[in-house]
Amino acid sequence: MSDILRLLVRMFAIFFGFFAGCLAAALAYAFLARLVLPEDFGRFGDLEITLTLVIGVAGVASLFARAVLLPALVMIAIFEFLRRRDWLSYALAGAVLALAAAGLPLATGVTAGSTEAFEPMQMIAIRTACAIIGASVYWLVTGRNAGRWLPSERARTAGS
Repeated sequence: MSDILRLLVRMFAIFFGFFAGCLAAALAYAFLARLVLPEDFGRFGDLEITLTLVIGVAGVASLFARAVLLPALVMIAIFEFLRRRDWLSYALAGAVLALAAAGLPLATGVTAGSTEAFEPMQMIAIRTACAIIGASVYWLVTGRNAGRWLPSERARTAGS
């Protein structure tokens, strides 16, 4: 397989892993922020609750992806070139990105128009937990093989 094809396959895997991580974080957010309550499953019809979950999770996932796309891609590129394959690095990077994204409105003082039912620190904790979940899913899908596509890594495994 040529080096360009390996790079393209890796980029596809990275974007798929990022998408899966955003979906996992959004699903966790739907339950942690009480957008969907366990009582809702018995009260609403199966189709209605399924559509609500799918549309709600997809919407929240798109918001998460929009909020952290560029910083996450920079972090992913750093981890790829440093060949970081451990789960803890990804979980901590997700937490740092979430703290930066969630804490920015508090630092700038722009919280007008917020209708959240939680305290700001509770929302930061929820978003940080969701980011750790999303980063863990990214690691499961893609991060465990970080840097294996690099030519020096392939030469090392072929020589062993």
